[in-house]
Amino acid sequence: MKILKKIIIALLIIIAIPLIIALFLPKEFESEGQIVINKPKQEVFDYIKYVKNQDNFGKWQLSDPDMQTTSEGTDGTVGFKYSWNSEKLGKGAQVITNIVEGERMESDMFFLDFNDDANKSYISVEEKSKDETLVKWGIKGKTPYPWNLMSLFYSMNSDFEEGLKNLKEILENQESKTDEKAFVLDYYSKTLDNLYQSVVGLNKEQLHFRPAAESWSISQCLEHIIITENMIFGMIKENMQKPVNPELREKIQFSDEEILKMVTDRSEKYKAPEALVTEGKFDDAETALRELKDQRKEMLSFIKSVPMEELRNRVNESPSGFSDAYQSLLFLAGHTARHTLQIEGIKESSNFPE
Repeated sequence: MKILKKIIIALLIIIAIPLIIALFLPKEFESEGQIVINKPKQEVFDYIKYVKNQDNFGKWQLSDPDMQTTSEGTDGTVGFKYSWNSEKLGKGAQVITNIVEGERMESDMFFLDFNDDANKSYISVEEKSKDETLVKWGIKGKTPYPWNLMSLFYSMNSDFEEGLKNLKEILENQESKTDEKAFVLDYYSKTLDNLYQSVVGLNKEQLHFRPAAESWSISQCLEHIIITENMIFGMIKENMQKPVNPELREKIQFSDEEILKMVTDRSEKYKAPEALVTEGKFDDAETALRELKDQRKEMLSFIKSVPMEELRNRVNESPSGFSDAYQSLLFLAGHTARHTLQIEGIKESSNFPE
């Protein structure tokens, strides 16, 4: 009997010691992993901002292929909720709480088998060079007593680091997307330069020449380019004041490439709306070019300052179908290219003034 009593006391002591130790351990925890990925900052951010992509690189997600998941809302936007139920990992949820475009995605993490408290998770990107990005992935939170005892034996640092190694492998092995901002800015520059080369030095007679009675003059083309850009850019700005509607992206019928091909294809003729048919007010090309260049300053500043995600997630319906704000901006530059081709055609007329 005495032996049994001693065994019970010893077992109680063994159980009590860790519980007593846990009383003196911190209940807050903080873990983080870091890695440098050889890809541009924006490309990395465009991948890590989506919670579901963590299924492809997170250590915990990859450890249980049978994990059941559900989601609510639009991934990559504030309010998106991703929940899981796993025999191996338990129940939990992650909710996006803040996004600093191109910089950081923050979320609340809930480990429901322990408590209902929100733990603060984050993943951020920092440019080290043009093609090098420092990624930090971590979490801060509280562990209830006596589970805080686990901090003596386990740290999530290595889990984050392993996940980031997987992320590095994924991103460095995928083909980089075209820098869409750089492309559209370069396209605006090229179309303006081509227009300049086409009309610079033309005299008044040449600007107002019409190959046929129903044809436009070069002066009309220039005025049409200017007023069309002003009108459509105003519509784009107005649309940007409305809530994002990424759910309509599935209705977009044409790719960026297809839009540019269609708008610059002069074999297809379109009748301009009456409001965009001009009389041709310009007697010298330099005045028209200066007006267009001044008008485009706001447009180029707009393109540089508005995040791509904002442009892509503003979908608008027009007579030609659904398109996003970025595609509308592409259309405007392509519209200039289209009428530059028209101007070149006018200049090739057999009776074009010398």
